[in-house]
Amino acid sequence: MKKFLIVLMVLSVVSPVLAQELEAEPPPIVEASHHAVVLFLKLSPEQVEAWHVIYQIHREKEQRLREMIAQVQADIDVLFEAGDPDPGAVGELFILRRQYGEDLLDVHIVYHEDFVLLLNDAQTRRLGFIARADDVQKIIPAFKLFELIPRR
Repeated sequence: MKKFLIVLMVLSVVSPVLAQELEAEPPPIVEASHHAVVLFLKLSPEQVEAWHVIYQIHREKEQRLREMIAQVQADIDVLFEAGDPDPGAVGELFILRRQYGEDLLDVHIVYHEDFVLLLNDAQTRRLGFIARADDVQKIIPAFKLFELIPRR
């Protein structure tokens, strides 16, 4: 589960960068990253096309929820700026904002699950390798400090 959440966190950080319209020319880093994923996982053209479809669906749902969260936050801010806000109204808005946040997490989970369903066993193992590598990346400097792995 921890690995899965890390992947989701990475997606939530990277996905705004990938939000370019399909017709627009993506930044070179996005193009290079896309190419790296396709090559590393050895995705077929059909898998790439299916990935684009599920990614676009993911982005549209994510954008709608982000807009809804922003609107609820704006409503909360208005209540507090007016002074002495009604606790019931504030509570309802906080609950709504939390629900939208949970819905957003669900959108990321469904996207990830749908992507994994596109993969064959070998590709799933390769994706798992990347997730494990991401888990240990933060401790590599400690091993290098004590020269337990070679510095490069």
